[in-house]
Amino acid sequence: MLPSAIASLIALVGISPLPISDSRIIFAVIFALTVCYAIWKNGEYFQFLFTATILSALACFMAKEIVYASIFVAFFHEIRRNAVWDIPIYTLAGVLFFSFYSLMNNLLIPVSNILFIALAGGLSASLMEIVKTETDRRVLILIALATVFAIFKVYIPSASIESLAIAFAISFILSLLALKAGIADESGLMSATLIGTTTILFTNLKFFAILLSFYLLGSAITKYKYSLKANLGIAEPGGGARGFSNVFGNSLAPLFFAMNYGVTKEEIFAIAFIASVATALGDTMASEIGKTAKNVYLITNFKKVKPGTNGGISALGEIGAVLGCILVSLFALALGIMSPSFLLPVILSALIAIHIDSILGATLEKRGYLNNSAVNFLATLSGGFICLSFLWP
Repeated sequence: MLPSAIASLIALVGISPLPISDSRIIFAVIFALTVCYAIWKNGEYFQFLFTATILSALACFMAKEIVYASIFVAFFHEIRRNAVWDIPIYTLAGVLFFSFYSLMNNLLIPVSNILFIALAGGLSASLMEIVKTETDRRVLILIALATVFAIFKVYIPSASIESLAIAFAISFILSLLALKAGIADESGLMSATLIGTTTILFTNLKFFAILLSFYLLGSAITKYKYSLKANLGIAEPGGGARGFSNVFGNSLAPLFFAMNYGVTKEEIFAIAFIASVATALGDTMASEIGKTAKNVYLITNFKKVKPGTNGGISALGEIGAVLGCILVSLFALALGIMSPSFLLPVILSALIAIHIDSILGATLEKRGYLNNSAVNFLATLSGGFICLSFLWP
């Protein structure tokens, strides 16, 4: 029973083990190259060597092209230039690898698919270049590439090159404008471009507009009484500019539901997407408006706490939460993404998830087990899944 289940799972995600002889040869080549590379760099790259070796060993059991593409593209770290130029450099590396792999294995991989997965990898690697970290940056790039390539091996959009170009252009230009306006920083530009491009390709511009409404309204509400919040020491840093952590924390869950909608065309995933975004905006409005309230209470015991305390709730915050959920829902209704019959389940799901966010903030975040972005991710994911539970037949 177990072996057949594993075989079914392998067939589902398109993973095929290599013959032992091939795997050993490829593993030996990768190992030798990375050892030479590490020695050439006077031992500087041994963390990278170790990670590359582990991934190479895993190639005996999983999709080899993902592992070897990640290692190949990661080597282009040596010719990086700056935040914007890194995107085409890493993307070109991905295009070169997957084109060569397709040619050598006589595979008819659509050019649009190669470009998309290469671009996703390019944006991810470029993002890792500017993330502040004590870990070897090359290791982060390698892991990020392997993760992104693995995800988009399973979830690959059926889009033309023209659609890919348009989706990327729209997402990149808007993200660049956000950077210029101080709404996002460089890491926010990279992550928002990746999220936006993927959302458009798997769905359409209406879904992207819903996601965009969260960022615009969320950024606007962050400015609400900003000087007062700054004086209290509870304002968002950098004038409210969003970085990659904030973008991913609020957007990965909606992206998950959008991708599932794009693959299955099941309406319930579109509704879960809306509920997830409604959670994000409702939580942001509750937090930013609630920080200005005089009477704030901890959700776990209802004791009075200072404004800005994790897990704190207030009457003003509750009004902001409801307003945020309604705004997203009405916008989705106006765009024709959902019918009025789904309005109540979406709003109710989002409100429940917002309070899950508060509970997580008062417990796990307060104890240091989760950061704010992780809490946001779990809350938005909860909003979508709660909505699915309401609608599942």
